[in-house]
This record gives sequence, C-alpha cells and structure tokens, in this order.
Amino acid sequence: MATWQVDDVLEGAVQTLINERCRRAYIHDMRGSLQAVYTSFEVLARSAKNDLQNNVTLIEKASSMAKRAVERHEQALTDIVNQVTGPEGAAEVVNMRQLLQQALQFLRNDAHIKDVTLRLSGCDDVLVLTQRNKLRSLILGLLALGIDALPPGAELNVDLSRSESFALLELRSEMTYGAIREAEELLCHDPINLQPLELVLAFTRQWITAKGGRVELPSPAAARSGLRIYYPLAAA
Repeated sequence: MATWQVDDVLEGAVQTLINERCRRAYIHDMRGSLQAVYTSFEVLARSAKNDLQNNVTLIEKASSMAKRAVERHEQALTDIVNQVTGPEGAAEVVNMRQLLQQALQFLRNDAHIKDVTLRLSGCDDVLVLTQRNKLRSLILGLLALGIDALPPGAELNVDLSRSESFALLELRSEMTYGAIREAEELLCHDPINLQPLELVLAFTRQWITAKGGRVELPSPAAARSGLRIYYPLAAA
C-alpha cells in the first residue's frame, strides 16, 4: 500500500463525504433500474401464460425488453461502483453539458425533497479532456452541498459557457462561501473542526488547478456572481 500525503488524505475524505451525502440518490437510482427489470419480467411471465403458438412475437418482444432492462441495470450498478470507488481512469473527452445534465438528474429527488429548483443554462457543446468520474464526483458534491445549504423555494442556477480556452461552470444561488484553504491548513492544524463545504472546496480547487484550471469565489459586490470553475477545453 502506497504512503499517503496530506493531499491524498483530503481526496479520500472528500470522496467519502460525497459518497455518504449521495447515498440516498444512489439507492433511488438503483431501485429505479430494478423496477424496470421487475416490470420486464412481469410482462414476460404474462406473455408465457398465453397461447404460445399465437404469441411468439409478443414473447420475443417481452424477452428483448427483459434483456435490455438487465443490461441497463448492470450498467447502472457499474456506474455506481465506479463513482463510489472513484477510480481515476484514463482521461477522455467529456461533454460538460451532458455531465451536468446527468448530475442534475441524479440529484433531482434530493432537490424535490428540499423544494430547491435546479436550472441548467448555457452552451450545449463544451468538450473537456478529463477523468470523467472524478469531475462528476466533484460536481455532485458541490451541487449536493448547495441543495443542503439553500432554504426551501430557492433556486440553484448552473450556467455553462466558454471563456477563452476554458469551459466556465458557474453556480449561482443564495449560498455563501468562505475562503478556500489549503489541505495543510485544513488537516494539519488544531483544532480540526471542519465543515463539508470547506473540504469539498479545498479539494475542488486543488484538483482543478492541477488540471490547468482555476476556481474563483463569488464577489460580494456582484449580486449575480457565483462560484466559478474554469476547466481547460479539449484540443480541437
């Protein structure tokens, strides 16, 4: 087992925090895919009870439906395991808007329970070269913390655009942010009494900066300013 540095400890803490926070959403998604499997087998069972000679086509359709449902459930489980374990994997070209749509869809039930409205606007085709699971995990963490911090009836606006050679992701809401501290300051000085937002913001800046981007806090003087994440665009 490799020796861990303080940055590794921060990454492990943030991954665990996000996994725990999103536990309910993971279960909700898993139950949804299981429901599709259950429904498909119900249709297959009803088809099999009918006259087989007159319902061959119906049985074949029901069988195909069941196979597709099982394949989707397998893919959903694989996605959950990959997301929870947080493997870096090889960098790949990722459509940032699609990644945001998936994250917002994943947290839809959490937002509904809290009565927080999630809105996505901006560019449709913004491509970045990144480790998909890690970037998605950080986005999930920031969005989930935003949902938790906002009062019922509030809005969390997610805007995606291009800014020179960067993809610009801006999170605008009533949420307030403190200063972003370094890993050493967070974890190596007493007293250690940390808020989840402090940890997630610290690791987000650390990871984004290592990838050539930057994170900017909202300006108190700008009413419509939000947390900004600049991530390098994929080469054309």
